[in-house]
Amino acid sequence: MNLTSFVFAGFCIISILIYFVMPKKIKWIVLLVSSLCFLFYKNFNIVTIIQALIVFLSAYIFGRLIEKYNNTKKQKIFLLIGVLSILLVLVYFKYSNLFIVTLYHLCNIFQNTCELNYVNRNSLIGLSYYSLIMVGYLIDVYRGGIKSEKNPFKLALFMTFFPILSSGPFIRYNDIKDKLYESHKFNFERMCSGLVRILWGLFKILVISQRVGFFVDGVYGDYTKFNGLFILTAALMFPIQLYTNFSGSIDIIMGVSEIIGIELPENFKAPFFSKTITEFWRNWHITLGEWLKDYIFYPLLKSEFMQKINKLCKEKFGKKVGKKVPLFISMFIMWIAIGIWHGGTYTFIIATGLLQFIYIFFEDILGPCSIKLNKKLGIKTDVFSYKLYQIIRTYLLFSFSMLFFRANSLANAMLLIKNIFPLNILNFLNLNVLYTAGLDRYDFLILIISLVILFIVELLSRSGSVREKLFNQNIVFRWIILFSLIFFIIIFGCYGVGFDPANFIYRGF
Repeated sequence: MNLTSFVFAGFCIISILIYFVMPKKIKWIVLLVSSLCFLFYKNFNIVTIIQALIVFLSAYIFGRLIEKYNNTKKQKIFLLIGVLSILLVLVYFKYSNLFIVTLYHLCNIFQNTCELNYVNRNSLIGLSYYSLIMVGYLIDVYRGGIKSEKNPFKLALFMTFFPILSSGPFIRYNDIKDKLYESHKFNFERMCSGLVRILWGLFKILVISQRVGFFVDGVYGDYTKFNGLFILTAALMFPIQLYTNFSGSIDIIMGVSEIIGIELPENFKAPFFSKTITEFWRNWHITLGEWLKDYIFYPLLKSEFMQKINKLCKEKFGKKVGKKVPLFISMFIMWIAIGIWHGGTYTFIIATGLLQFIYIFFEDILGPCSIKLNKKLGIKTDVFSYKLYQIIRTYLLFSFSMLFFRANSLANAMLLIKNIFPLNILNFLNLNVLYTAGLDRYDFLILIISLVILFIVELLSRSGSVREKLFNQNIVFRWIILFSLIFFIIIFGCYGVGFDPANFIYRGF
């Protein structure tokens, strides 16, 4: 169900109306029914039912057993079986082709001929989200941080809560259980706030992301025709397309959830103002990063195996190196996991995994040297010019990694990088060629205005909620802004031929 479609709008309106008119005791049941309808919309068959049931039953049954056999050997066994059962479903339906491609390349290395046959697995929307959410639930029960849910239907609601299925954010059972199951009354101010957030999400997707996408798709789709500065510009614009697409969808589902009365964790905090890659990933897909740190990075770092490596490295290389080695090994595993989660291809693993690890590794290693060099050269690091340099540097590094994200294959990515040079400025300035890349003069003007609006809002958001600031203004000014946003979306949104409302870049993850 597409978040920008009239079907989704109608679905939300009906679900929310029914929710608020129903008695308090069964409001959460309305959410469960709505969530199941959303989950199985156009994808209701025996395969998808079994897929969801395995994940759900693994979490429910083994969650109860883990709590029952607390502080015993059986507890670890039940945790292992439960987690593996969920991950096997995830791997089978989402990452089968990654293993097939790997096997194919290994056969070629050893000069054994084998056919490359991709498989098409019928997976439910949000599988990557609700699988990890339920894994986190089992681990939290094992750690004793939460009690296992006795009511299977309430746990099913936690797993399938429809706003998070298409694009997240990741939720924790302990943080959201009370909000999910308690009765929420209709609140006019909360509805207005939620609607404004939905409008802002639609603006990002329909006006900016889709328009940038036309240019990016035009260049990447025929990079032999558009070389030099065209490819470089497309590579620099793709992160904007990705961000407005992803954060826009998050804004829509956050707005819907807010109208209901359920507050979800924030997933973005103006990431393009980050001065390092480390800071960038603290502000981009925040809930995924927190999930992976809590359930992969820190457990690995504190494991007996890593402690042995720590001790061994300290003895051979000294205390300082001894601390860094297990840190970087754990970090490497975490980033590879992030890369795999984003998609079952090597381009995703390189773009959102390996390259991000390399960036952060060198930030850590070269950080002290950079500080010393700046002092030696007399470079001021607390001034605007230096911070602007850091922001631009971070954006360029992220853009380079996203070139692999957008490319169809590793070979395609390498050809794109090769074709960037030489930078043919005169060809880029030729408007007749420029306008064949997917956007005309009118679209470029709208895009520039839209990006200025986005920049201003992102800048204001760094000092607090923009919606709160808006609602604190006089009513005339407030409504001028809101109506301007509505008409901007209606008039300048990308509809009709070439518009694909299903084209959410993060939809398949």
